[in-house]
Amino acid sequence: MSIAKDLLFIIVLLVLFFVLRKNLSLKSALFSQRENFIKTLSHDIRVSTLAQIRGLDLLQSKYSQEELITDINESCKYSLDMINMLLNTYRYENGEQVLNQEVFNFSDLVSYCSSKLSYQAEEKNIDFYFNMNASTPVYADKAELAKALHYLLSTTIFYSRRNKKIAIFVKRVCDNLEVSITYSGNPLTEEECRRMFSNNPRFSTVGHGIKMYMCKKIIEFHGGKIGVNNISDKINSFTIAIPVKTITSMAKPALFSKLQPFHL
Repeated sequence: MSIAKDLLFIIVLLVLFFVLRKNLSLKSALFSQRENFIKTLSHDIRVSTLAQIRGLDLLQSKYSQEELITDINESCKYSLDMINMLLNTYRYENGEQVLNQEVFNFSDLVSYCSSKLSYQAEEKNIDFYFNMNASTPVYADKAELAKALHYLLSTTIFYSRRNKKIAIFVKRVCDNLEVSITYSGNPLTEEECRRMFSNNPRFSTVGHGIKMYMCKKIIEFHGGKIGVNNISDKINSFTIAIPVKTITSMAKPALFSKLQPFHL
């Protein structure tokens, strides 16, 4: 009877050994795949995109009236933003530092981003209404937050009704900086609010899904949250909450923020 128990024990050990070995092998393969993916994005796709942008910048300086060159240039920069977002997402989930933080006035940044999009608002006769604290200092990545605000405001203008106002509120509540961007447009359903920031193309806002997903990741990198709600009939509001004191482990400058600053 003891021989049978010993054999069973040995069999169990062998099974556990092979299962563990298989899991370690799978983990190693996934790790290698992730590293290869990061290297491909970093060295192949990214370098190629940077070369396209630099070449187009040169062409644009000589042929400033060429709309095609301008469109391709903006497209390349947008692609580069997506590549950087993917890279920073992997690094963030791996516990690495992805932000280049500094102290700046957030209300000034909102005003700056809004002014850069004034031409789009004027096409629909839309005015901005601001209710912001005069001094709202925050320790964060200025370039990344500018990018998030740019995408968020441009999407808001796109879906806003003509001849309306877009209201932007910025205030500090306890240890958080709270931002709301309210506009008049088609009322969002609960399902649309849930899927707005999804990374699944089938469930994201058509034409703006990837922008919303990038906004979400940038806010998450700062330890914050972003959402959207239907306040009342035809009134929707984007909301952002960012900790005023962000996680110190993120404070080291990020490689990709330095290599390619965001240009509004």
